[in-house]
Amino acid sequence: MTEKKAKIICFILSILILIFAYIEEIYIQPGYLIKCIIKVSTFGGVILLYAALSKKKILDIINLKKPEKIGVLLGGIAFFFVGMFALFFIFKNQIEWSGIKESLVGKEGFTRQNCLFAFAYIIIFNSFLEEAFFRGFLSGIFTKKWVGYIISAVLFSAYHIGIVGGWFTIPIFLICIFGLVLVALFLQWLNNHYKTIVANWLVHASANIAINIIGTLLIFEILK
Repeated sequence: MTEKKAKIICFILSILILIFAYIEEIYIQPGYLIKCIIKVSTFGGVILLYAALSKKKILDIINLKKPEKIGVLLGGIAFFFVGMFALFFIFKNQIEWSGIKESLVGKEGFTRQNCLFAFAYIIIFNSFLEEAFFRGFLSGIFTKKWVGYIISAVLFSAYHIGIVGGWFTIPIFLICIFGLVLVALFLQWLNNHYKTIVANWLVHASANIAINIIGTLLIFEILK
């Protein structure tokens, strides 16, 4: 099979995976552990399939190597960590707290006992998986790089619609989705600048740490 055919097959499969992820989030709503297993299997599976069809090494596909000269990277990590808290305090009156409560406690099944484990997964493994899929694999299968960057950024934003759809008022939700596109493009820039997924993964993880600290405090307050 030619590399072009491998790219077409895996791109179509990726779109189907993202559509299923939306349906799963909105309608099926499996337990969090099941959802994690499905995500690892589908996101990771399409990358493995592309590696098998294209005869490329997985590490080359996702661009995994040690970063160098990490000055800008450290600034990005700090900026995203502090930025999440800043956005929280700026828009906290527009956040639908009941929607977050239903999502985290009801739909996801987070409790005092399992939330720290779940958030550790989100920070370490989930952020890596998303970066490997969107910034490593998906953006790299297009001949014109800028096309891949835009498409992967839009799909990254669209993927989160089902997750955060009930958390905000409509105007804030639209701002959030547009902001995710800009975030994705910045993460892509980091990937290109450092020539490794490690850079965008660490920044993504730092944002997740801040978000999950807020989420953990929220859950503990809810369950009092």
